[in-house]
Amino acid sequence: MKTYADIIDLLNFEGPGLQDYVSPAELDQLLDGTLPIAGIADRYMEDLDCTNVVAVSTDKAQTRADLLAWIRWEIETAAEQRKQAVRDNLLDSLAAWAEEEDRIKNKIHSRKMGLIAEAQEAGNTKDAIARNLGISRPTLNQWLTEQDDRALFDQALYLLGRDANAEMQTSLFAALGIRDTRQQAAVVLSGIEGEHPEGLTPEQAEVLARAEKRAGELS
Repeated sequence: MKTYADIIDLLNFEGPGLQDYVSPAELDQLLDGTLPIAGIADRYMEDLDCTNVVAVSTDKAQTRADLLAWIRWEIETAAEQRKQAVRDNLLDSLAAWAEEEDRIKNKIHSRKMGLIAEAQEAGNTKDAIARNLGISRPTLNQWLTEQDDRALFDQALYLLGRDANAEMQTSLFAALGIRDTRQQAAVVLSGIEGEHPEGLTPEQAEVLARAEKRAGELS
């Protein structure tokens, strides 16, 4: 028979933990104070009396006192874990809403830029387009420049990622289509690292050259 100094040592090495020893409903009752911990301690004591595998050096009174203290600590730990789970779930919900908001914003922006292109093709001036959008002409110009940059960087990221290793390919392709062109520029430069992939057509090499130059301007 293996003997431990006290019940705390036994439980730390052998278990079971409180959540392994009570049902979920009983744990709820322990947490809200409607189930006396003495009854749970009795279960441990009965099992300890029945086993011939492990034992403790302390007498029953001390063992029970230690056991009650341990159960209280386990209840406090379980309560904190539940609070942390609630906090984590709320943060996950916030992250999910932020992701959804970004998706909607990107969809709206993409549709808006499509309408701007259609308006230009129909012969509308930039001044007229900006006025109807409720923005300034410089802001419209900035949007159009960012759109051109994004299109260029998307081409470059795809070309760079085709033959890249798995880690680099993940990084390059993750930057495809995002609205932050400065972030795209940084990824393009990290993908190029002074060398262009082999086997490019002259047109593809020219795309990478323009993307590298533009990325350098934005970095």
